[in-house]
Amino acid sequence: MKQWKQRIACLLAVVMTVTGFFPWNSPVSVHAEESVIKSSADGFEYRLKVYESGIKEYICTSDTTQVYDNYQDAVKGLADISRKILTERKAEPFTVKIPVEIKADQKVDGIEKGSNPFNDAVHKETYKETGNPNEGQGLAQFLDARGNLLNDKLDKITYDETTKSYKGVFYYHMLSHQYAERYSKTITKLKEVIDSLNLDEKSDYEKCKTIREWIGKNVKYDREYAKDPANCSRRNAHDMTGAILDGYAVCDGYANLFHYMANATGLLTLFEEGYQIGSGLQHAWNLVKIDGTFYYTDCTSIALDKDGNATGEFLLGQDTMFNLTVTPKNNDIENTYSNISKDDWSKEHSVCKGNHNLVKTGEGPATCETMGYTGYYCTNQGCIYRYRDYNKEPLGHNYDYTNGEITQSQDCTHPEITTYRCTRCKAPIEVETKPSLGGHKWQPGDIIKAPTCTVNGEQEYTCTVCNQTKTEPVKATGHDWQINKILSAATCTSNGIARYICKTCGYGENHTINATGHKPEIRNKKEATCSSTGYTGDTYCSVCNKKLSSGETINKKEHTWVKQDNIPATCEKGEMEVEKCSVCGETKETQISDPLGHDFREWKITKEPTCTKYGTKKRICKRCNEYEIDVIDPTGHQHTKIIDKKAATCEEKGYSGDLYCEDCRVIIQLGQEIAATGHTWDNGEITKEPTQTATGIRTYTCKTCQKTRIETIPMLKGHHWGNGTVIKEPTCTELGEKIYHCTDEDCNESYTETIKATGHQHTKLINKKDATCEEKGYSGDTYCEDCKQIIKTGKAINPTGHDWDKGTVKKAATCESEGIREYTCNTCKKTKEETIASTGHTKTEIRNKKAATCKEEGYTGDTYCVTCGKKLAEGKAIPKTDHDWTITETPATCEKDGVRTYICDVCHTTKSEPIKAIGHSYGAWTTTKEATISSKAEQQRTCSTCGKEEITTYGEKLRPTISTNATSLKLKKKQTTKKFTVTGLAKGDYITSWTSSNKKIVTVTGNQNGTCKIKAGSKTGKATITIKLASGLTKQIKVTVQKKAVTCSKIKNVPKTIKLKKKQTYQLKPVINPITCTNKIKYKSSNKKIAKVSSTGKITAIKPGKVKITISVGKKKFVSNVNVIIKK
Repeated sequence: MKQWKQRIACLLAVVMTVTGFFPWNSPVSVHAEESVIKSSADGFEYRLKVYESGIKEYICTSDTTQVYDNYQDAVKGLADISRKILTERKAEPFTVKIPVEIKADQKVDGIEKGSNPFNDAVHKETYKETGNPNEGQGLAQFLDARGNLLNDKLDKITYDETTKSYKGVFYYHMLSHQYAERYSKTITKLKEVIDSLNLDEKSDYEKCKTIREWIGKNVKYDREYAKDPANCSRRNAHDMTGAILDGYAVCDGYANLFHYMANATGLLTLFEEGYQIGSGLQHAWNLVKIDGTFYYTDCTSIALDKDGNATGEFLLGQDTMFNLTVTPKNNDIENTYSNISKDDWSKEHSVCKGNHNLVKTGEGPATCETMGYTGYYCTNQGCIYRYRDYNKEPLGHNYDYTNGEITQSQDCTHPEITTYRCTRCKAPIEVETKPSLGGHKWQPGDIIKAPTCTVNGEQEYTCTVCNQTKTEPVKATGHDWQINKILSAATCTSNGIARYICKTCGYGENHTINATGHKPEIRNKKEATCSSTGYTGDTYCSVCNKKLSSGETINKKEHTWVKQDNIPATCEKGEMEVEKCSVCGETKETQISDPLGHDFREWKITKEPTCTKYGTKKRICKRCNEYEIDVIDPTGHQHTKIIDKKAATCEEKGYSGDLYCEDCRVIIQLGQEIAATGHTWDNGEITKEPTQTATGIRTYTCKTCQKTRIETIPMLKGHHWGNGTVIKEPTCTELGEKIYHCTDEDCNESYTETIKATGHQHTKLINKKDATCEEKGYSGDTYCEDCKQIIKTGKAINPTGHDWDKGTVKKAATCESEGIREYTCNTCKKTKEETIASTGHTKTEIRNKKAATCKEEGYTGDTYCVTCGKKLAEGKAIPKTDHDWTITETPATCEKDGVRTYICDVCHTTKSEPIKAIGHSYGAWTTTKEATISSKAEQQRTCSTCGKEEITTYGEKLRPTISTNATSLKLKKKQTTKKFTVTGLAKGDYITSWTSSNKKIVTVTGNQNGTCKIKAGSKTGKATITIKLASGLTKQIKVTVQKKAVTCSKIKNVPKTIKLKKKQTYQLKPVINPITCTNKIKYKSSNKKIAKVSSTGKITAIKPGKVKITISVGKKKFVSNVNVIIKK
């Protein structure tokens, strides 16, 4: 029953609409019902399953679990796999199971929520538009399937805290189709149509226009179907098979056809649904992407001229579409795609290119729901652009609430509904004018069918308001069993069987008598000694002698030590106390003092240290002759001097000298080079005076080494130069010269000055030549007219190359022979020819094909060219197929193998194979019996498949425990108390006896549950009450009987401060020690106007303030101050 419900739940959970066949290009047939068919989805295959009922189904699944790192990756990954499988459909009917694991650090709302946002997200991603006509709406119009994320048992999936993931399957249930042959014919014809339209080199706009024109010429609106679908002979007006094969369609059939054709030619096209403005009727249309921008287009009504060409605007912007034509169901497309044009195509793309000459055409009135507008049209020749300025707000409905029609009457469960209409557009509105009567008021009626032990009865109920009746089941009474006979007695481990008879109906059946369980006893027990371990003993059943459990080793006992003579202390070991076990003779030593320590003599040097090497020394203990050796640190270089030192001079370097050890005769540190000091020059002396025609000399002397150096003194200034004479004129590239003479008498001095070259001031371009299609040109040389020289040579210019036209076909190509295309240069009119490759045998068909069976071979068929009729290739023999098995199963059980039998439907060959027993599927362990002091806890688990139960014990027995509310008691002579109680007993334990050591002093009578009555005798004295448990644990309580009454020694459990609100109460619960005190508790308030206290300790707050509550017991007062702060 449970499995049947789960299957129904899964079936209801998978929402799918199957209105046609899947989108592929040829019908799929599964020869001889192959047991395994490979899928195009990586790792997936279709596996045939035949149920006992004879129903056959393919399950498309994989042995590999799809693991995704996060929610978004899972949505995309599952959608990709689903899209491939739903599109290919290699067998049918089929179910899809995608093993999946989705990792998540915590629970994911999108998976946990009952509304299944995850499944919706996968569905949306699966059917997204890709530009492939077989996907998106191309797939949805024939198979709109929705999968479910479930656990492996096809139930609600849950989050696994251990693996931090969701594990299960993504499941599609029983997918199939109805129109395989129609779809195959539709795709074949559409290929021919699209080929005939020659759209390859056309623009996006021309492709869209051509497709619309073909639809307008070849498809009619199916008014007969729209008016009466049930009685119309045509059944496919909503999908593209009706448009292509029948020539008729309604709006979504038109939109589906345009979607397929436009996407097949490279135009990304979307499918959208909504409602017509005005009529409110459902409608469907498309969005098509033209040169990167989406426009709306509606193919349901296509305007054509007499030549079959589209007229008027057919690519509408969003403003026109949504203001005049339709309202979308939702804005999913508009929210997803940002590149949707607000304006019509012709605004920017007509002959005007946006430069319109607009003239007002008239006014469009506002309606109840749509805006009014002022219309304009362009007067330019050939322009079809129309512009509407939406400048009038919608009028809103004007409902006549004085004149309505009751369209639903009031009853127990339904309100009264009145429909009113708009006075302008007659649009209806439904208003609840009376609520429902509040539901049925059912009165129990007669039992029309009495229940039996096993069958429910029926009772009829009548509504006291509307007299409607209902029938509800009366639960079956169930059998009233009594034992009739013991068929087999229960043993320690095996259940027995008893025959039970129902007292009511006489029905009999066998019931299980639970096994009695073992009665344990201890065997092989051994006490521990100080030399050997003991053993707690093994547990055996005293009834059946079965060994139930092994015992445990008991640790050795402590030794009995006897003191022996001590061992004296030595240098390295302290004095040792020696003890010997009087039972087993084992000895032990314990150090009781510190070692004496060594008494060493003076150190003696055994090796002298050097400047750089360690020496050694040794000393010996006077008591034990032990010795120790130590190292002596190196002495270091104690006697050093500087050698090879040299002072620096003005021009030569010096040296700081090396550090030399006189003890070890080694240079221990090298010196450093000292830089030359350099000369220290004096101020110099003029040794030769300068003149106007000759330089002088100044001589400097070093103050340190007396070395000298000289320095030239410039000539004296004072020449008077003339204007100069040009002795060499400058040219374009060469310098000129000019000489100057001193005009002073008796002075013949002169100097020459350079004149800068003039440069090429007058140039022109010579030898220039323009390039042609095939010949090079020349940029020209730069020529100077002054120096008559070419000052810069030009560069060669590459030929421009021919500007060939698109060419014309001189000879058409065939399947096997080449054609010729001639091209003409637009510049020089030269011509050339190019070969057109042979078309090849592009359209082929298979002839003489024969299917193979398990009885005889088949033939793949010969390949012929449809165009030229030539036989292109011979077919091959197809080996005999596998058998076409019909499979029946005898299911395996938990412990017994099943059998799978195969019978070939063609040749009737049979074979069988075992189905391995599935093994028990036990659930979690549940505790059926808790541990007690005499037995361990018991747990049970049940096989969910066959119901077999398995029982075992776990843990340890409980340790006996006992607690009392007093450790000792005081009583007055002849006083009786019931305040002493025993608690904290382990499960299964109870009190077996209460005894007094002296009944003349005190007597006790008690119960197993821990309550008792203790009575003091007429004599004073002391006695002990012993409480013994079934586990053997005992507890003793000292009781003192005295002459005087027992007085209070302590008051506990009273808070120091209590905060109360006005009129709030608080109950004091003081605990008086000792518990046998007989004095009554008295309470007193320091200010009864603020708070009062009753004789039972109940405080009542009256008004804001602070008080003290005094608690006293007996003559001797014990006061506990309670501050009560009353909040306003």
